[in-house]
Amino acid sequence: MTAAPSVSGDPHDVRIGGFPAWPLPLDATGARIARSLVRTVFGELGMPGELTYDATLAISELATNAYVHGYGGGRPATGSPAGRPEMWAYLRWGARPEVVLKIFDSGPWREMGAEGPSRPPLTAESGRGLEVAHALTAVHGGQWGTHRTWSRLGARPVTGKAAFITLPIPSRCPAATMPLPRSPRETADRIHRLLETRGLNRLQRTEGHGMTVICVRAGVHMWVREDGILHYVPGRGGVRLALCDGIEAVEQVVRHCADLDATYGSPERGR
Repeated sequence: MTAAPSVSGDPHDVRIGGFPAWPLPLDATGARIARSLVRTVFGELGMPGELTYDATLAISELATNAYVHGYGGGRPATGSPAGRPEMWAYLRWGARPEVVLKIFDSGPWREMGAEGPSRPPLTAESGRGLEVAHALTAVHGGQWGTHRTWSRLGARPVTGKAAFITLPIPSRCPAATMPLPRSPRETADRIHRLLETRGLNRLQRTEGHGMTVICVRAGVHMWVREDGILHYVPGRGGVRLALCDGIEAVEQVVRHCADLDATYGSPERGR
């Protein structure tokens, strides 16, 4: 199994800021492989056994859901390697250290109600995957959700969605210690490269006064400076993140751009 090209260090090493992307087979074995990947990542992070067990169950449900509902149990509509299911992992810091796991699929977007996953009939033998993921993450103080995004593997990014879970890293784990941040310039360089790999290849960048400004597209800008990363998301206002959270900043901006494309089309991505 191969990961996306590294932009800094070992792409598999989530502990040091890696952002791996693993392809999952387009068959029922994808859930088993996703479980194995979670056990590997959580083992490297030193996560406790009960948290690892519940995370493997939750990600297994998301991978199965992607295969069954994202692709209808078959091949992607494109018939090409692009757009097949993927699993991603990274750490984010915010108010507390968390591990984020995502399952990508290129199936059609389905709007989720504010009340969360719909409950299937009591007599149903399947269809509870998202409900299970919700319960398994909530019990540990984590979250789950879905959002529009673009793939990371293949020759070019493909439109799709990601189902994700987040789980807090217990304070007794070595991985709970925030790493030393990169410099603002190094952080901006990495953000720039990560955005380009997602098809946002018309970036405009300016440097000055100890700050880097990256214009992603009209109305979407990122500021990287000594005190952190700032980007603006309509409806949420300015979002400020630590320099350690460059991956999370990219994921938020990509999500916003994917939402814009779904609403207004995609004249700027140059696909």
